[in-house]
Amino acid sequence: MNKKGSGLVNPNPQSMIALLVFIIGGSLILYIMFLPPQDRADLLEQNRTALGLPPLKDKITLILMEEPGRLSNIPDTEIFKSLPEFNLFTRTDATSLIDFDSIYIKKSLYEEQQRNITFKIDKFDDTDNFILSFNAPTHVGMMTIILNGNILTSKEFTTESPSPIKLPKDFLQQQNFLVFKVSGPGVEFWKNNEYILENLKITADVTDRSSQENQQMVLITEQEKDNLESFKLAFAVDCREIDNAPLEVYLNKRIIFSGVPDCGSKVLVPEVDESRLRKGENELLFRTEKGNYLIYNVETKLKLKEPIFPTYYFTINDDDFALLSKNQIDVNVTLLFPNSEDQKKGILLVNDYFVDINTYEAKYSRNVNGFVRRGNNAVEIRPKQDKMDVLELKVIKAE
Repeated sequence: MNKKGSGLVNPNPQSMIALLVFIIGGSLILYIMFLPPQDRADLLEQNRTALGLPPLKDKITLILMEEPGRLSNIPDTEIFKSLPEFNLFTRTDATSLIDFDSIYIKKSLYEEQQRNITFKIDKFDDTDNFILSFNAPTHVGMMTIILNGNILTSKEFTTESPSPIKLPKDFLQQQNFLVFKVSGPGVEFWKNNEYILENLKITADVTDRSSQENQQMVLITEQEKDNLESFKLAFAVDCREIDNAPLEVYLNKRIIFSGVPDCGSKVLVPEVDESRLRKGENELLFRTEKGNYLIYNVETKLKLKEPIFPTYYFTINDDDFALLSKNQIDVNVTLLFPNSEDQKKGILLVNDYFVDINTYEAKYSRNVNGFVRRGNNAVEIRPKQDKMDVLELKVIKAE
């Protein structure tokens, strides 16, 4: 038979294998595409690990965020820090300590009726000018008033509106005991001596001192403290009352200013030596015993021995440092600039490590795993050009 006329062709084994691989590959792709998103992500991540690549670190935690603003390559030898305005004042108001519509006292040959009243003074040291007042529409006999065992008065009142009686502060205490009693009729034993006292009140002047002082905090970094030469304070004063007591200013509980300033003037506190300040928070306390002051335009000035560049601080705790050592987390410093047109040239200093910045981009990011240390860390920006605007500085942790 003539085999040339046969239409049968033997299949190529290599072609069949290629076709099989294509079918299997296409099936896998379709299978992955139709998986739920979470399952697909897990599968791809496993494939990534299986290929020997590190897993993606997509959990982001913000460690530090600052807004440095415009930086100059000429560092400052003076650092100014502004504080908010505030009021210092004391206010004295007349306050009623006790108030009775009516009390009745009586004494006859066979009966005596006196009245005992107790009252409390909550703010004893800030309360003065105690006055007892009442009306006496019925007044027969000699009335005696006793305060904490001390006789205030013992006389016969002859008018319905007697003069107020001053209560000496020496007779008073926080808890007080007041007694009203009337004398007997004497030889006219058939009579009754009696008093009806209406609108009985004890009033006093209570001074509110809750706003007589204001505390501000001045934060000084370790770098500033190490390089500090002196401290200056200036503020403006507006007086709301004529009769003002001296204004006092304390720095870390030691007085640095005392006097009655001219209203509408600016007060320049004498320079304070650096030994009076400490690293961290420094307490600045303003107070007055009496008066009403508005304190504004409060400004502190740190004078430095040598110039320094802006420095920011962040902390890496023990747990994060252990993960960092195992390359399980990353620490990045990111700078955000106003635009992507100007060239930005400078130095990023992380602790003792320098990194050059030379970019046109609006965002610059650098992994600093090898630069950070356990505990406190410092980030410093030093421009290499006349000025460099940094909108935002972030230190982030990725895990």
